[in-house]
Amino acid sequence: MKYYLSRQGTQVGPWTVEEILKKVESLDLSWTDYLFDDSSKEWMLLMDHPHFIQAFQVWTEKPRSSPKSSDSHDLSPKEDREWFVLKGENRYGPFKFLEMVKMLQEKNLFEYDFVWNSVLPQWKRVSEIAEFRPEKIRGLKESGMTGLDEVFFRRRFSRAPVNTSILVHNSRSVWKGRSLEISPGGTGVLILGSDFEPGQTLFLHFKAGDGVPPFNAICNIVSKQLPVAENGETKLGLKFTNISQSVQKAIKNFTDQKTIKKAS
Repeated sequence: MKYYLSRQGTQVGPWTVEEILKKVESLDLSWTDYLFDDSSKEWMLLMDHPHFIQAFQVWTEKPRSSPKSSDSHDLSPKEDREWFVLKGENRYGPFKFLEMVKMLQEKNLFEYDFVWNSVLPQWKRVSEIAEFRPEKIRGLKESGMTGLDEVFFRRRFSRAPVNTSILVHNSRSVWKGRSLEISPGGTGVLILGSDFEPGQTLFLHFKAGDGVPPFNAICNIVSKQLPVAENGETKLGLKFTNISQSVQKAIKNFTDQKTIKKAS
């Protein structure tokens, strides 16, 4: 049996279990990448899949190598610290600091997830940890430190703010919402509801507004934030997995025009 995976927002594969394990060992794949399970028709973390749970447990017991001297920087004490992540009733780790940052960038770790290391008195949400605050992450990105290319990657598409109504549904429920930003590759939205998980597939109906034409698209959830309003809206980052080329071109023209105006 072969599996497809989602790696930094791109679908890769299909590969056998043995091929996937080799790619994890060579760091071409991460345990926090998503794998599509044919039996459930859902995306799930590689480390959570029944065919990989035992291999992941063995991996966590392996001794971890210390950072190379050429990579030394003011964050080196954190590099020596082992972080653990709590998702539901499952604990994952240990992870190094840069591995945690990479998971944040890849939307496999979220501000509402609980994390812990040996200097913390208890489990805390990522949003409560100073080392993971946006300004700290930006400072790390701008530090010029070697080895960050694998942690931070450029967006393929430029984004522009947009304000229009949307309808989102799956095979069971329908939600109302509004779009906050858009690019040819996806959109950031606020939706009334909270029953969403990264990797989930949604169907989006985008109403015309702000110069963007009406369109339909199939999307994957790539990020989720805690409810940001009293009415229970949840902020989601959606990646378009099926959208017409004409609509994608129209969105690109829209974002290009917004970018030019902003620059001028």
